Amino acid sequence: MDPVGSADRRPTAVVLGAGGFVGRNVCAALRDAGRPVAAVARRAGGLPEGCRPVALDLSRGDPAELAGALAALRPDLVVNAAGALWNVTDDQLTEGNVTLVERLVDAVAALPEPVRLVHIGSAYEYGAHPGKKLTETLPGRPVGRYAQTKLAGTRVVVRAAALGRVSATVLRIPIALGPFTPGDSLLGGLARQLAEHPAEVRLPPLDGVRRELVDVRDVADAVLCAARADRLPPIVNIGSGALARLADTVDELIRIAGADGPAPETVRGPATAVRRDAGAGDRPLDIGLARREFGWAPARTVTEALHALWGSLRVPVPTPRHHI
Repeated sequence: MDPVGSADRRPTAVVLGAGGFVGRNVCAALRDAGRPVAAVARRAGGLPEGCRPVALDLSRGDPAELAGALAALRPDLVVNAAGALWNVTDDQLTEGNVTLVERLVDAVAALPEPVRLVHIGSAYEYGAHPGKKLTETLPGRPVGRYAQTKLAGTRVVVRAAALGRVSATVLRIPIALGPFTPGDSLLGGLARQLAEHPAEVRLPPLDGVRRELVDVRDVADAVLCAARADRLPPIVNIGSGALARLADTVDELIRIAGADGPAPETVRGPATAVRRDAGAGDRPLDIGLARREFGWAPARTVTEALHALWGSLRVPVPTPRHHI
């Protein structure tokens, strides 16, 4: 049965980037909450069961046509988990993280009925703030092009909300992991190495490197909280609120993957593979606003996320290059 067909006239949750890591888990959480879900993705593969696949490219086409295509889905919630991230050019970063957001905001603003927009941002947008826990009021000082384009997209959403054009919030997240973590990421790549060549793994140097990690399913839960919140702060941090030693996290994943088998030989590679945005990522997020406004708090541990990551490798899913 088509979950968003003529037999079901409930408002739909539309998820952009549904074939990507965050989008796939958001779709599953919305579906499990009883919401009809329209999963917008460039590819049909890798979408959760029970979600209607929809082909819609908001980075191209006439804005009026895009608004009409969205209106036909009868949304009351639009979640933007799309964007350019891994192995893309600067132009693709701009297209996926800025142009797409501009067109999406215009399309949502043109819808005949009120729609809530939840945009997935990045903790990298803060840039370097030495010695400080990252609060939503800090200015953005991003260094790398990825973070710069993510901040530009956030500003599009925040500005439109301030002008009353849309009801929207931005959820800024740190490094997410869990089911279907991308193979281009450190932990997703390590998991695939362990699955394919368990006798040896190649890693960048990790001594002293600490990062904030959050289970992607906790991110999906935060989307649900934002969807039903009475008030929408323009930006809300969603994370664990603490830093983890990446070396310890890697060791834990190796233990989970190896179970009772022999430990793999570890080969260290270049340090540049660790960092996506130099000078950022080594301060934790302050998640107090999410607790106060959304009643949200992280419910899963890093170990639970690693178990879910390892378990998801049993389900073959292509890794999209242009989704968060």
